[in-house]
Amino acid sequence: MSSVVKNNDQSSPRLWIRRLVVFDSQMNKSAPFRNVPFHRGLNIVWGVELPDDAGASGGEPVTLSGHSVGKTTLCRLIRYCLGEPSFGNPGAMSRIRYAFPDGWVGMELTLDNQEWAVLKPIGHSGNSMAGQSICVEDLFDQNQRENQYRQFIDRLEDFILPELPANSPPNADKPYEWRHLLAWLTRDQEARFQSLHDWRSPRSGKDTAKFQRPKEHALYLIRLVLVLVQEKELEMSSALADLERELKERETRIEDLRQQPEYRLRDQEEALKMLLDLPLGAVLNADPSDLTSPVVIRRMDINNAIMAAQEEIQKIDLRIAQKRIWLASYDEQERFFRDALDATKEGTELPQGQEEEDDTIRKLRELRGRDCDYGDVPFLECLHVKDRLAKAEKVIDLQKVREERRVASETDLRLSILKQQRKDHEQIVSLLNELREKLAKDISEKNQRETELARCREGLRRIEYHLEERQRALVLIDGRTPNTPLQEEMSRAAKLRETIQQRKQELESLDVLYKDRLTAIRGVYDGLVKRALSDTYSGVLQMPRGEIQFCIEEATGLAGEAVETLSLVLADVAAMVCSCQGIGHHPRFLLHDCPREADLDRHIYNRFLRAMWALTEDFGGREAAPFQYIVTTTTRPPGDLGEAICLQLEAHPEDKMLFGRLLRNRPTDDQLSVFS
Repeated sequence: MSSVVKNNDQSSPRLWIRRLVVFDSQMNKSAPFRNVPFHRGLNIVWGVELPDDAGASGGEPVTLSGHSVGKTTLCRLIRYCLGEPSFGNPGAMSRIRYAFPDGWVGMELTLDNQEWAVLKPIGHSGNSMAGQSICVEDLFDQNQRENQYRQFIDRLEDFILPELPANSPPNADKPYEWRHLLAWLTRDQEARFQSLHDWRSPRSGKDTAKFQRPKEHALYLIRLVLVLVQEKELEMSSALADLERELKERETRIEDLRQQPEYRLRDQEEALKMLLDLPLGAVLNADPSDLTSPVVIRRMDINNAIMAAQEEIQKIDLRIAQKRIWLASYDEQERFFRDALDATKEGTELPQGQEEEDDTIRKLRELRGRDCDYGDVPFLECLHVKDRLAKAEKVIDLQKVREERRVASETDLRLSILKQQRKDHEQIVSLLNELREKLAKDISEKNQRETELARCREGLRRIEYHLEERQRALVLIDGRTPNTPLQEEMSRAAKLRETIQQRKQELESLDVLYKDRLTAIRGVYDGLVKRALSDTYSGVLQMPRGEIQFCIEEATGLAGEAVETLSLVLADVAAMVCSCQGIGHHPRFLLHDCPREADLDRHIYNRFLRAMWALTEDFGGREAAPFQYIVTTTTRPPGDLGEAICLQLEAHPEDKMLFGRLLRNRPTDDQLSVFS
């Protein structure tokens, strides 16, 4: 693996800007209102701060000071010309377009010793244009066939990236783009220089370059540029990427397989919530060991209700058994009284005193209608028969009277007995009816209790059923059910994770292979730190767990926000300087927007600027330095750095601002109607 860049000419920056031009319209192409020349080495864009008493007389807009004069917009115009889709956030672009509806921005630059010019609209319309070996003003006269803007963008995409050891992070779906590298070379001021990998702020706009994994992919790009990736690591990273891709597919498959049990789980939990009278949006706590769980509480309540119902049914069964014993006894008595009553009643109602007639009388009566053989007269007219009948009837009448008296006496007794028997029978019947009513009531109450018991048991059964189904769904989701597609996929995914972890550990063990390269880059970084601060400080470069870290250490252990910020700024510079020495693929172009605004101490900042100018002179000065470093600042540069200042912007008067005027928002329709 070689550390030499594709373009072996290390005497010039691979990318550097010669000038940036802003036009208010195509008609004024020969008289741009802003023409900013750049040179090699350190370029300072200074936004002059107003004095502390500025505005006391009301003649100066103190709210602008060195800020809002166009430094950040200048940086974004540079990025815009280098391929970014926008030149500011929506508010800033709206104000610029309102001020310059026909405006253009152009840039002349050198790209691997090829001279290019690019022209892009900042107004409301226009097509971007580019060409080789041509000045910006002449691009206005190009026809569509001569326009090489597409070739220019393709050249940027083919610039640097194909030379890197890899064209994408090991676990990314998409390769790196030129805009990713451009984001590192031209950090946002809004990113506050707070981390080595944080290059763009969301305030820069939605079209800024983004990574799938911001930290990991950004740091990996830095490592690729510095060639801190070994061939073996690339092979292992590629294999690791395949494993992680397969794991991702497995996880997608697992999620698909989990959908059905997850639906089942949701259905079971909704059913449980309805049984427990819980809102459907509530979180269900079904932990059987948690006594506060509504499931545990409801099961206890139902079990208690079941026990209470069973106890009540037992009591009712006992009462029913007793009543049935009494009912059988009373029923037997009722039958006895009824039989006795029937017998007494029958005896009382039989005809009394009807004694059988005397045989003689009966025989004499039977002779009625016949004649006596001896007297030749009817028998009943025979005096002898009549006399005999008269005597017999007297005897019968006497007996009848006696019998009637006897029967009357017996009938009264029997009627008295019958009356008492009827009374006793009615009491028994009343008791029987009352007992039967109570028995029916007990049976009805038992039926109600049994219905309630059945309802409780059914409720408990449904809760248990849904809990079991919920548990089955959880087991399926967790992949613990054997011999299911989900369990098999989860088992394979677990093995993949183990393999991936092993590969990552093997990658970490490759750090020793970077020893020589790390030593060289660390030496450059340490030299820059000592030059910007003092010999008591040291620059440290480390690569823990595949990351890359630049930090500054001080002999006394002191540190602060200023040192933290400077460590990141110098890390970018070190990558650029390493390329000047043939290490890595950095294009040797760098743009920092107001690094001091990220808590860099003024004294340290001045030392830093002097160190960058000294670096420029060490490499041959502003005409020969093999790098270009553009820095914007509101801090007055040290007096001996006048040659480094390429543009000075001021808030007052307005013509010293980047656009020569104060940019205002487009008035609303209401404002237009008022001021018209």
